[in-house]
Amino acid sequence: MTTATATTERPATERALEALKRGGNPFRNYFARNPDDEVCARYHVPELYSAERDLLMRVIDLYRNDPNTHSEVVPVLGNKGAGKTHLLHSIKHSSDGGWQLLVTPGVYQRDTDFLEYLLFQMIDTLLGGGKQKGYRPVEYIGEELVRKLLTKTLEELPAADKRELFPAGGLSRWTRILGLGQGSAEERVRGLIDTLNRRDGGLSPAHSVRKCVTDAGIDCQKACDMVAAYIERTEAHNTAGLMRRAILQGFVRAVLRTDEADLANFLTYGFAELEFHVRPTRQELVLSLLKVMMDVFRGLKVPVVVAFDQLEDLLLARRSDDSHRIAEAFFAGIVQIMHQIDGLCILIFAERGLWNRFVPSLDGYIQDRLNNPIHVPDHGTVKSLRLEAPSPELVRRVVEARLLPVLAELPSQDGLSDIYPFNDDQIIRVARTEPTLRDMLQQFRHQFDFVVYGSEDDRVLRPKETTEPHIAPPGTNRLGDGTPEHVEIDSSTPAPSRLSDSGLSVKSVVVLESESPPKIPSPNFDDFAVLPPLPVAVPVDRPKRDISARSNLVELWEQEWRSARRKLEPEGALTGATRELQAALGTFLQIGHEHGVKVGPWRLQHVVPEFTFGEHPTYGAISLAHWSARGGQPWKVGIGLFLARGAGKPKDLEIKLAAWECEPPVIDHLILLRPEDDMLLSGKSKTLWQDAERNGRHARLEAVSLDGYAALYAFPRWLTTIAESLPEGQPLPNLADLIQEKCEKLLEQVCMPVQG
Repeated sequence: MTTATATTERPATERALEALKRGGNPFRNYFARNPDDEVCARYHVPELYSAERDLLMRVIDLYRNDPNTHSEVVPVLGNKGAGKTHLLHSIKHSSDGGWQLLVTPGVYQRDTDFLEYLLFQMIDTLLGGGKQKGYRPVEYIGEELVRKLLTKTLEELPAADKRELFPAGGLSRWTRILGLGQGSAEERVRGLIDTLNRRDGGLSPAHSVRKCVTDAGIDCQKACDMVAAYIERTEAHNTAGLMRRAILQGFVRAVLRTDEADLANFLTYGFAELEFHVRPTRQELVLSLLKVMMDVFRGLKVPVVVAFDQLEDLLLARRSDDSHRIAEAFFAGIVQIMHQIDGLCILIFAERGLWNRFVPSLDGYIQDRLNNPIHVPDHGTVKSLRLEAPSPELVRRVVEARLLPVLAELPSQDGLSDIYPFNDDQIIRVARTEPTLRDMLQQFRHQFDFVVYGSEDDRVLRPKETTEPHIAPPGTNRLGDGTPEHVEIDSSTPAPSRLSDSGLSVKSVVVLESESPPKIPSPNFDDFAVLPPLPVAVPVDRPKRDISARSNLVELWEQEWRSARRKLEPEGALTGATRELQAALGTFLQIGHEHGVKVGPWRLQHVVPEFTFGEHPTYGAISLAHWSARGGQPWKVGIGLFLARGAGKPKDLEIKLAAWECEPPVIDHLILLRPEDDMLLSGKSKTLWQDAERNGRHARLEAVSLDGYAALYAFPRWLTTIAESLPEGQPLPNLADLIQEKCEKLLEQVCMPVQG
């Protein structure tokens, strides 16, 4: 017997720990940054909040089944970290149920008319590159709309026109001239209609419209012209009809010619240039377009859901703001929309404390609409939806989902638990002592680091818990220091038997910290578990993620920037995001001012994030930045987005240059940010620019790449992510150095020239 055969295989736990080390901490991303966060999909547990998700989907189905249902609000309330954003993600991206247009605003433009704000959020979502249930909204809606329009066009087409659809040569051409072959053309048209309406398993269309048309032997340009002519004949010639005509024809070109430019140009420019008998006001224009768009969606039975997530960060980005005034304007805007537009399902994901703080102080008529109950079949009357802490069984499923990708790579688990390196007692302990899912995941993150990497910084010992709950004397908390504490215990619902024999279930825990730190008795090491126990759930001792660390801020920035770039890549997306980018520019300048950003000798002294003027809803907005150098007189600089193309280009420039005409004057210098691939001014645009120069106007064009626009688009979402990540009450870290590093070129473009 040789010694080579006497080698002993390493224990399974040792191999598992090595695999866990290589895979990294799966609990590191313990919160959802936004409804499109890929972390949500990677670790999604369908059973988590399944009842709440089903209820919300049933609410949305009310608008699918009856598109004219009155617009209503459903508040979704839960503590910070309860899983509200993850729930929204599952509604937006899960394959269950029908498709809906889900608008999830990332910022609230507090100084903008609410109608304008909602309209351009909807346009940005429609034209952007973000996908919902696997489709870009413009692609899904375009496919459904053009399929319907093309079917109607073919059904009403005269017999002679049907024969002209199909190219013919030789003998076939002569039979068509003689009026023969009509039956064949009819059959081919009927076959095309059947193909257009064929469904794959009864759910989605079997083939795209372009494939159906080309497979039938019809030129897509000819089909596009044919449907456009049908729309021209059938749509009314009033204002709403003119808008519908342009929108429908824009979708037809987007689908059959893969050209989204016309649709994007009309939604941002053309709707304000129609021939009106009486020129409408800015608000009337916005309302008219919004109603027409909703009418198009209702005709397809596509519900429109507007979901405001992370309301606390949306409304209270800067603690110095008048929070009550902002909240009142926000909720009053929602009620205004509910009165003017039918068919909107409005979801508000908010912290309970914030909701209970603001809503009771609002005017009575606003409260009545926000609290108006909705009757949902099989669910009864719903006023609000509350997210409670998940049960230990569901917490275990969440932990399994996080650990599965790493443990699945092991050749053999050799009896290891599917929650290794944890055990069931630890899962139960965390599930019953932590108030929210986020706090639970944070505790697992600390314990994972200690067990796998041996991190002493996160090591906090805790005694084993007994099977009997400890009941503190009246007037004391679980630490015994007299600090008031509220704990709701529901003994009516026993925990799953496989995890615990105890019938107690902690629904929520609210700990009020005393002014002095709690007194923690010295531990008796004989009472500790063999496996390293989890950190005790005491706020003053719990390790917190240092989100202000530079590496974390950079990582969050890169994630948001990549996401923004994907959304702006498709044709038409940049044009559709005009107002969103303008608002982001204002936020960028405001934060730069608050954090002391400088460019060479120039510093910001004052910022107006968004200044609106004139009657054009899209182009009539700029940001104002007062730059000063070494204590000199500040320059009032207007900075605007100049994104229009084609026929809208001179109009956009004309309106931006009109900012000089405001009285009293608001700018000394005008900077316009223009896509770098279209910097040439010609025709009317060139004349307008030259006239401004002759009149002594100081202005310049700055060429901005897609990367630069993505940085702008990502900036407010990055701030929201940082704010959401910070412990409650902790202010934003100073971001000046990071802004100057990541946005150096953009800063130079929005500043006065820096002399070399």
